[in-house]
Amino acid sequence: MQAIASGGMTAAGSEPFIYGGYLEVWFRCLKLSKQYIQNCRTGIFGSQGAANTFKLFGCLEHLTLREWWHERGCQNFGCSIATFKVRLVVAQRKTSSCRITLDADDETPAELVGDEVSFLVEQMRLLQGQSGMLSSAPKSWSIYKSRITPEAIKLNLDVLEAHDTFKRNEPSSKLWRIGEQMRLNPKAMTKIGETPKEQTDKHIKMGHTVSELVRKGQGLVSNACEGVFPRY
Repeated sequence: MQAIASGGMTAAGSEPFIYGGYLEVWFRCLKLSKQYIQNCRTGIFGSQGAANTFKLFGCLEHLTLREWWHERGCQNFGCSIATFKVRLVVAQRKTSSCRITLDADDETPAELVGDEVSFLVEQMRLLQGQSGMLSSAPKSWSIYKSRITPEAIKLNLDVLEAHDTFKRNEPSSKLWRIGEQMRLNPKAMTKIGETPKEQTDKHIKMGHTVSELVRKGQGLVSNACEGVFPRY
């Protein structure tokens, strides 16, 4: 078993851990950011946060997540994959302390556990001492928790991409059509036999649902480009 502090994990061996979590949706936010792509092309960054983000992710315009992980991602993020199961990482509301519980069998060397705990404490202190954003302690990505979940971010980005595609291909398309196609709000789905007024009311409600998800997606993408993630 390798400690996260040792940096010994290979890109191939660690690749399965990058899917379905915060790192994947962070990467996706940057891929969707026209400003980030432009920054990478020109080498000009409007803020220190944007420059720091580029140092972490680099140019990813033409790369899939897998390709990026093997070329650059593992080098910057691979050493932070927790090898022990982190059962609990909780910031105490009224104090500056946190509790970290790890699973380790009796045969695990004590120094390995020590390295792991030291690394996790360092990351938690970065999170608590700054904004609490993953971007303030990017190496904590494999244990990071937030009220904005990876699943919520994925949904926001899915809707944003669908919205941009609709507007590009069908500029006059209504927002509610996107919502019905993606079934974003079951209560706003029209049914056979409803009156025109009932259908119109549902179209308005579905349009509001889509608009809010698009707004959040745009915020996530814009803030990620500026070095703040995850934030709407």
